[in-house]
Amino acid sequence: MSSPNEDNVTGHGVLLVIFDSGVLLRGESGVGKSSLALELIRRGHRLIADDAPLFQRASATQLMGSCPSVLQDFLTVPGLGVVDIRAIYGSQAIAAQHPIDLVIHLIPNKHIEPLTRSLGQWEQLNVKVPELTLPLGGNLQPATMIETAVQDYQLRSKGYDALLELQQRQQKLLNPSPPRHK
Repeated sequence: MSSPNEDNVTGHGVLLVIFDSGVLLRGESGVGKSSLALELIRRGHRLIADDAPLFQRASATQLMGSCPSVLQDFLTVPGLGVVDIRAIYGSQAIAAQHPIDLVIHLIPNKHIEPLTRSLGQWEQLNVKVPELTLPLGGNLQPATMIETAVQDYQLRSKGYDALLELQQRQQKLLNPSPPRHK
């Protein structure tokens, strides 16, 4: 990571806007970030930056992501090389900047318990951003997993937790309320 000043830093990953949320895809080189980004763009989401997004501290609690001008519009995809997303998909496939709402750390396929979420925090410029660790591989459809993770994050941000809802429903089945007498 390079640091031009204390309020800006260039990082590593692919920065996208998915369902109006700024999402940074992180992971080791070769894990599939760019290929996944291409599929998400094809589905109508927008590219901000590939490989070297610029992060700026917008406030004590918000990080803004953008693209260095030299890299604007370009995505490097294994097997295809450098592609111009604006030229292929139009200007609607590009976003200049966006607050970073969620970081998704992509890892090679490994077993993660289905009823748990690997949710932590990623910190940059003293701003903490929720980070979800997501395994890739096997029978999983990565673009669908990313879209669902973003939508689940948005619901959680509004106070809804699907696991908690399931647990409450199960609890009601195990401990039904006694019938009321009139």
